[in-house]
Amino acid sequence: MLREVGKRDIETLIAFLDQYASSMPRTSLRYAIEKLPEEQRKHYLHLKRK
Repeated sequence: MLREVGKRDIETLIAFLDQYASSMPRTSLRYAIEKLPEEQRKHYLHLKRK
């Protein structure tokens, strides 16, 4: 569902990820960020590692 939201409203997806990316399951996070630019994907994956 997050991936589809990102297709329609990237700002909403970014706001959600800023708040929840570090606590999301890795598979969900990967699906949510798959359409983002490379630098943003790296940023959110890095948050998950902390």
